[in-house]
Amino acid sequence: MILGIGVDLVDVRRMEAIIFRWQQRFLRRLFTEKEIHYCNKKKNPAQRFATRYAAKEAFIKALYPKGQEGISMRDIEIAEKENRPFVNLYGKIKDHANDMGVKKIHLMLSHDGDYGIANVILES
Repeated sequence: MILGIGVDLVDVRRMEAIIFRWQQRFLRRLFTEKEIHYCNKKKNPAQRFATRYAAKEAFIKALYPKGQEGISMRDIEIAEKENRPFVNLYGKIKDHANDMGVKKIHLMLSHDGDYGIANVILES
């Protein structure tokens, strides 16, 4: 059974401007060390950060359809396994997902030029 669906679109140029202005202070606030390392190894890091940010936002929309305050973006980690994106959860978000009965998280990422997009489906 589907428990939640979320989608988010992020402007890569906007993400690039924020990273340029705030640098590591911004990145460490939203991304885990693994995510920062992964994105910074790529040809266009801002595009990767934007897409991962979209994935985190899409996940939050799927898990909290009415919105939620006080959660940490670092408790949602977008990683890769066998060249496919997947989600690692930590802290309060992991507990809430378990309480809701989330058994499987479907994640799709895409980026093209100026935009990164993510789609998340939560399944029991």
